[in-house]
Amino acid sequence: MKGLQIAIAKHTISTILDTLGENDFVNIIAYNDYVHYVEPCFKGTLVQADRDNREHFKQLVGELMVKGVGIVDKALSEAFRILMQFRENGQGGLCNQAIMLITDGAVEDYETIFEKYNWPDRRVRVFTYLIGREVTFADKMKWIACNNKGYYTQISTLADVQENVMEYLHVLSRPMVINHDHDIIWTEAYMDTTQFALQPQSLLLMTTVAMPVFSKKNETRSHGILLGVVGSDVPLRELLKLAPRYKLGVHGYAFLNTNNGYILSHPDLRPLYKDGKKWKPKPNYNSVDLSEVEWEDQDEIVSEGEGRREYSSSIMTITMIIIIIIANIYVALTVSSPYFSHFKA
Repeated sequence: MKGLQIAIAKHTISTILDTLGENDFVNIIAYNDYVHYVEPCFKGTLVQADRDNREHFKQLVGELMVKGVGIVDKALSEAFRILMQFRENGQGGLCNQAIMLITDGAVEDYETIFEKYNWPDRRVRVFTYLIGREVTFADKMKWIACNNKGYYTQISTLADVQENVMEYLHVLSRPMVINHDHDIIWTEAYMDTTQFALQPQSLLLMTTVAMPVFSKKNETRSHGILLGVVGSDVPLRELLKLAPRYKLGVHGYAFLNTNNGYILSHPDLRPLYKDGKKWKPKPNYNSVDLSEVEWEDQDEIVSEGEGRREYSSSIMTITMIIIIIIANIYVALTVSSPYFSHFKA
């Protein structure tokens, strides 16, 4: 793979990464004469596909250099081992597991690998992307995808990437259509760009509630056709109005966070920084972990024997700067006495 093909392959990987969200876990394995991870720190595991990790992967993929001959069987074996370990440890939601095989050709169908790791349960879907105009290996790539509940596409030009990558989403959504599931999701916090352009300092963060729309026609219901997505934007301040402030007390406050621990709204969340005279959003303003703004005073351990709470000897030392604002009231009085001049207290 070289020249235009490697450019198409890199763009395909970046487009796939853009379809992932915080609830997904991902890793990228590059293969030639040997198998290596694009990020050695993530070797043998899956990482959360948040914005920081996705951008990091994109940068590493862009720096990949092509050399040697691609040995697909070793890469497939390594990918299956990671997913098997992830599944056995009960990590993640275990909703869907998939391998995206991006190559310019396959000399065999790797049936022995699928028999060892994926058959007969076929818990892992395999999606194959054939890069280039060559159709010699198309039959083998189709066989791999169809026998592992996946989908085969051929990407010949850069313009074909977006359309062909999205096909895997329709395949993953088919079980939801057949089972009549309509999962509701809430997105991470994002800016209202219209208001930010007018009043940058009064940043209005929003979230979107969305759900899929499927075709329920009798003749196409078994095909699992995803028609689109319906959603509505919700300002976070409207959600905060639901908090019972009269129960929070003087020093209490309400905050919102996602199921992944990222903050939606918090009094100590500062999503903007000042660049000269302009206010700009921080790159990771919507992926701030709760532990970054909520400071822990001490560790608390639950005794396994009696179930009572005990405090450990290790206490976190935290240096805090506390600013106390005091409002003083001054009253001027006149003392009518020959021994005193006018005095103000």
